[in-house]
Amino acid sequence: MDLNLITLFVEIVECQGLAAAARTLNMSRSNISQRLKVLELETGAQLVRRSARSFELTEAGQMLYASGRRMLDDLDNARASIDTLGHTLTGRIRISAPTGIGRSFVGPKLREFARSHPGISLTITFNNRIEDIIASEIDIALRIERTPPLDYVAREVCSIDWILSASSDYLRRCGPIDHPADLVSKTFIGAPPSQESTIELRNRSDDADAQLIHIQPTLQSADYPFLLDAVLEGMGIGILPTYAVSGPAAQNLQHVLPQYRIVGQLNKLYILTLPNRFPSPAKQALMEYLVKELMEYAESWK
Repeated sequence: MDLNLITLFVEIVECQGLAAAARTLNMSRSNISQRLKVLELETGAQLVRRSARSFELTEAGQMLYASGRRMLDDLDNARASIDTLGHTLTGRIRISAPTGIGRSFVGPKLREFARSHPGISLTITFNNRIEDIIASEIDIALRIERTPPLDYVAREVCSIDWILSASSDYLRRCGPIDHPADLVSKTFIGAPPSQESTIELRNRSDDADAQLIHIQPTLQSADYPFLLDAVLEGMGIGILPTYAVSGPAAQNLQHVLPQYRIVGQLNKLYILTLPNRFPSPAKQALMEYLVKELMEYAESWK
């Protein structure tokens, strides 16, 4: 199969149509259309369904695009490995990170990496909902999970601990909290899996001391900087990962029941990639950099 035609097809898909691909490649639309027909004859399958207003991949087109994208990425990585022998690192890397740890820490570190490696082009997405790395066209994904997804190469970076925290103003209003039972009827802020939920608190010194607390959060979000602001404003007790309360903005918060830890939350940070026989030096350098910096950062949460 002609690699040039596959490259053209990938460009058509990523431009979302023949006209846009023609403009990007400085070709006529009729030339693009003719080459697409040649590719469909070579594959023996219709690859796209198109009309004046729509462009949609067939199942065969989706399969060819996924394989073609991986093939071109492998070629880019192999070329980058050869080109960068003894030279500056180059290449394009697409990264995804959760919003909270992404904006508070990963973002600044990626800017630092970009300044040190101007030959590497970084495309960064802060998103808590990316499920499919291939469909989202992501090279490196940071995810906080209980267990690593089986479809990817997962490298564990560090553990994520969760705590209860509140402002001094809220604690003055709600009264002392000395035992998990004192949490009953308190106002909570967090991101549990449902509108009404139960959290398990386990004594850090006595594993047998486990308490189940029923909560009904009044404010929920997957954006922990937003939740932190609400906790700082005295709106309730925050159920937050330790990294969310490790910065200067959280210095005035008090740790509620510090002798207990929250069990059952997403508790490990992983770096995920697709299996690749030819990882580029640029991607390897970025992953090693992130692992080192994140592990050092995690020490400040303890």
